[in-house]
Amino acid sequence: MSRLGRLSSLFANHACRFSTTSVEKETTKATGKMKRLALFFYNPIKMAATDYKDVFVETGKKMTKKPVKSMLGLLLLSSIGYCWHNNPTLEHYRDIALSNHHKLLMISWRIRNKASENFVDSVRMLDRDGLLAHRSFLIFSIIYRMHVNSELREFGATYLSPRWAEYLDRIVDVGWLGRWYYMEEAMVDYDINEDEWK
Repeated sequence: MSRLGRLSSLFANHACRFSTTSVEKETTKATGKMKRLALFFYNPIKMAATDYKDVFVETGKKMTKKPVKSMLGLLLLSSIGYCWHNNPTLEHYRDIALSNHHKLLMISWRIRNKASENFVDSVRMLDRDGLLAHRSFLIFSIIYRMHVNSELREFGATYLSPRWAEYLDRIVDVGWLGRWYYMEEAMVDYDINEDEWK
């Protein structure tokens, strides 16, 4: 074997060893980073899981000691959750108002209840002008009439806001458990014109 052949084989062996050791070092660095990253997320999650497990175990022990109190607490929490889940929204109110408006249009103007018609028309006009607002209180909602349009409020017209004492007069409807009570009350006898009998 010539000197050149030995030199090239020596160089090739050395390059192979160098490349495998550098790959091993890079792999070791990458796995070390992955382990640190995994521990960074694993330890807090493990601690939180053990804390929640301890809380559930202690709560279960307390519930077996006082079953009546725990059942009342669960009933209260579940009823609040049910009310929150069925809390009506502004879109629901708009749909109800539109549906009631269509009901009123389907009957003759001679037998329409004027109070129902006035209530639904006032709600629709407030909505058209952008003066209807919705406020959710977790288990019930109110629809109220704003003092100024929401677009004006964006331009800094907050000084036009009403005083707190005027807010009760601005309530248009109250919603609870998927129902709007003032709207339902207004639509009770929507097809009976009381003026017809006078």
